[in-house]
Amino acid sequence: MNFIDDDNCLFCGSQNPYGFHLVFRQEDDFTVTETSVPWYYQGFKGVVHGGIVAALLDEAMSHSLKNAGIEAVTGTLETRYIKPLLTEKPLVARGRVVKKNGRIIEVQGEVIQEGEVVARGKGAFIVPRERSEKIG
Repeated sequence: MNFIDDDNCLFCGSQNPYGFHLVFRQEDDFTVTETSVPWYYQGFKGVVHGGIVAALLDEAMSHSLKNAGIEAVTGTLETRYIKPLLTEKPLVARGRVVKKNGRIIEVQGEVIQEGEVVARGKGAFIVPRERSEKIG
Protein backbone atom coordinates (compact mmCIF):
# COMPACT_ATOMS: atom_id res chain seq x y z
CA MET A 1 0.00 0.00 0.00
CA ASN A 2 1.23 3.48 -0.80
CA PHE A 3 0.79 6.15 1.84
CA ILE A 4 0.49 9.54 0.19
CA ASP A 5 1.27 12.66 2.20
CA ASP A 6 -0.95 15.35 0.72
CA ASP A 7 -0.10 17.82 3.53
CA ASN A 8 -3.61 17.55 5.01
CA CYS A 9 -2.75 15.62 8.18
CA LEU A 10 -4.87 16.84 11.12
CA PHE A 11 -1.74 17.45 13.18
CA CYS A 12 1.18 18.28 10.88
CA GLY A 13 -0.46 19.18 7.57
CA SER A 14 0.00 22.80 6.61
CA GLN A 15 -2.93 22.63 4.15
CA ASN A 16 -5.59 21.36 6.58
CA PRO A 17 -7.81 24.32 7.49
CA TYR A 18 -8.93 22.53 10.68
CA GLY A 19 -5.49 21.23 11.61
CA PHE A 20 -2.92 21.98 14.29
CA HIS A 21 -0.09 22.76 11.77
CA LEU A 22 2.51 21.26 14.11
CA VAL A 23 6.19 21.86 13.42
CA PHE A 24 8.66 19.41 14.93
CA ARG A 25 12.27 19.92 15.98
CA GLN A 26 14.96 17.68 17.41
CA GLU A 27 16.11 18.14 21.03
CA ASP A 28 18.66 15.54 22.09
CA ASP A 29 16.95 12.13 21.70
CA PHE A 30 13.46 13.62 21.39
CA THR A 31 11.44 14.98 18.50
CA VAL A 32 9.45 17.86 20.00
CA THR A 33 6.54 20.13 19.14
CA GLU A 34 4.59 22.78 21.01
CA THR A 35 0.94 23.68 20.62
CA SER A 36 -2.31 24.15 22.51
CA VAL A 37 -5.59 22.35 21.97
CA PRO A 38 -8.68 24.45 21.19
CA TRP A 39 -11.72 24.13 23.44
CA TYR A 40 -13.74 22.35 20.72
CA TYR A 41 -11.54 19.25 21.15
CA GLN A 42 -12.62 18.89 24.76
CA GLY A 43 -14.27 15.93 26.44
CA PHE A 44 -15.26 17.42 29.77
CA LYS A 45 -15.31 21.20 30.09
CA GLY A 46 -11.78 22.55 29.76
CA VAL A 47 -10.22 19.07 29.41
CA VAL A 48 -8.84 17.74 26.12
CA HIS A 49 -10.61 14.59 24.88
CA GLY A 50 -8.53 11.47 25.55
CA GLY A 51 -8.54 10.49 21.89
CA ILE A 52 -6.86 13.77 20.98
CA VAL A 53 -4.23 13.17 23.70
CA ALA A 54 -3.53 9.71 22.25
CA ALA A 55 -3.34 11.18 18.75
CA LEU A 56 -0.84 13.83 19.91
CA LEU A 57 1.34 11.05 21.33
CA ASP A 58 1.03 9.03 18.13
CA GLU A 59 2.01 12.05 16.07
CA ALA A 60 5.05 12.89 18.21
CA MET A 61 6.21 9.27 18.15
CA SER A 62 5.72 8.94 14.40
CA HIS A 63 7.72 12.12 13.79
CA SER A 64 10.56 10.73 15.92
CA LEU A 65 10.72 7.89 13.40
CA LYS A 66 10.53 10.30 10.48
CA ASN A 67 13.42 12.33 11.92
CA ALA A 68 15.41 9.09 12.24
CA GLY A 69 14.80 8.38 8.55
CA ILE A 70 12.41 5.48 9.23
CA GLU A 71 9.12 5.14 7.35
CA ALA A 72 6.69 3.18 9.54
CA VAL A 73 3.03 3.02 10.54
CA THR A 74 1.45 2.58 13.96
CA GLY A 75 1.03 -1.08 14.92
CA THR A 76 0.10 -0.64 18.57
CA LEU A 77 -0.37 2.42 20.74
CA GLU A 78 -0.66 2.36 24.52
CA THR A 79 -1.58 5.55 26.36
CA ARG A 80 -1.29 6.23 30.08
CA TYR A 81 -3.28 9.24 31.23
CA ILE A 82 -1.71 10.79 34.33
CA LYS A 83 -3.44 14.16 34.70
CA PRO A 84 -6.04 16.04 32.68
CA LEU A 85 -4.64 17.95 29.70
CA LEU A 86 -6.25 21.37 29.70
CA THR A 87 -7.61 23.08 26.60
CA GLU A 88 -6.29 26.45 25.43
CA LYS A 89 -3.02 26.10 27.40
CA PRO A 90 0.46 25.52 25.96
CA LEU A 91 1.74 21.96 25.84
CA VAL A 92 4.78 20.07 24.64
CA ALA A 93 4.49 16.71 22.88
CA ARG A 94 7.63 14.68 22.32
CA GLY A 95 8.63 11.25 21.12
CA ARG A 96 11.74 9.14 20.76
CA VAL A 97 12.85 5.91 19.17
CA VAL A 98 13.71 3.34 21.84
CA LYS A 99 14.56 0.10 20.05
CA LYS A 100 14.72 -1.36 16.56
CA ASN A 101 13.89 -5.03 16.14
CA GLY A 102 13.72 -5.85 12.45
CA ARG A 103 10.57 -4.27 11.02
CA ILE A 104 9.21 -3.43 14.48
CA ILE A 105 10.34 -0.16 16.02
CA GLU A 106 9.57 0.65 19.67
CA VAL A 107 8.86 4.29 20.47
CA GLN A 108 7.87 6.32 23.52
CA GLY A 109 6.19 9.68 23.91
CA GLU A 110 5.04 12.22 26.46
CA VAL A 111 2.70 15.17 26.64
CA ILE A 112 3.83 17.85 29.08
CA GLN A 113 1.85 20.83 30.34
CA GLU A 114 3.00 23.41 32.88
CA GLY A 115 6.18 21.38 33.44
CA GLU A 116 4.37 18.15 34.33
CA VAL A 117 3.95 14.97 32.31
CA VAL A 118 0.20 14.57 31.81
CA ALA A 119 0.29 11.53 29.51
CA ARG A 120 2.78 8.89 28.38
CA GLY A 121 2.61 6.65 25.38
CA LYS A 122 4.46 3.76 23.91
CA GLY A 123 3.98 1.96 20.69
CA ALA A 124 5.25 -0.52 18.19
CA PHE A 125 5.54 0.93 14.72
CA ILE A 126 5.83 -1.36 11.72
CA VAL A 127 8.04 -0.75 8.71
CA PRO A 128 6.14 -1.93 5.60
CA ARG A 129 7.86 -4.90 3.94
CA GLU A 130 8.69 -2.94 0.79
CA ARG A 131 10.55 -0.34 2.91
CA SER A 132 12.28 -2.67 5.38
CA GLU A 133 15.54 -2.74 3.42
CA LYS A 134 16.01 0.95 4.30
CA ILE A 135 16.46 0.28 8.04
CA GLY A 136 18.91 -2.59 7.69
